[in-house]
Amino acid sequence: MEASARTPKGRFFAALLLLGKMDLPRAHAKENAMKLPKVFFRKLLLGVVLVALAAGITMFIKETLDTRNPEASLPLITVQYGDEVFVQDKEVRRAGWEWNFFLTRQKTPALSIEDVPLSPVTVLPASPLHISFTKNPTRLRVLRAAGESPSEYIELADAGNGAFSSPTMPGLYYYKVQAEWQGRGFIQYYFALEVRDLMA
Repeated sequence: MEASARTPKGRFFAALLLLGKMDLPRAHAKENAMKLPKVFFRKLLLGVVLVALAAGITMFIKETLDTRNPEASLPLITVQYGDEVFVQDKEVRRAGWEWNFFLTRQKTPALSIEDVPLSPVTVLPASPLHISFTKNPTRLRVLRAAGESPSEYIELADAGNGAFSSPTMPGLYYYKVQAEWQGRGFIQYYFALEVRDLMA
């Protein structure tokens, strides 16, 4: 026989039932609160994986394009005398490089000045010149040799930032530029200056 709600026993069971119903939303809220961090971390992990996958695909595509035409992906040099910019592959020439791409390393042999046809640029004595790149190197060396057949180059001590001056004495001077990018590689260039006096 069931206990009536009017009897003490019945009232006790009714109170227990009511308390159970009151605690039910709390239990659901606690369960939902525990599920929220799990869902958040799953979505966060999925986002990280997708970003890493997209970055990997992008690097693979770039690597493929760069290695098909590696010289086109190398930093470019600009040698400037006043408002005049030296012409690439005529007045300033790349003469050897080594470059680390994402998965591969490619290089060409370093050439000597005799192997590189140059058109000397006429400049005035003690004129400022400047060397820059489309991507700044971590180390830049500018070396100079004099004469028709240069064999010994002397490094210009004050040209590490790319700024230097032409010689004060008239004559033909050859320059070797060695630029290094840490972790990527190096490139070598040549150009020539013909220094002429104003009175000549």
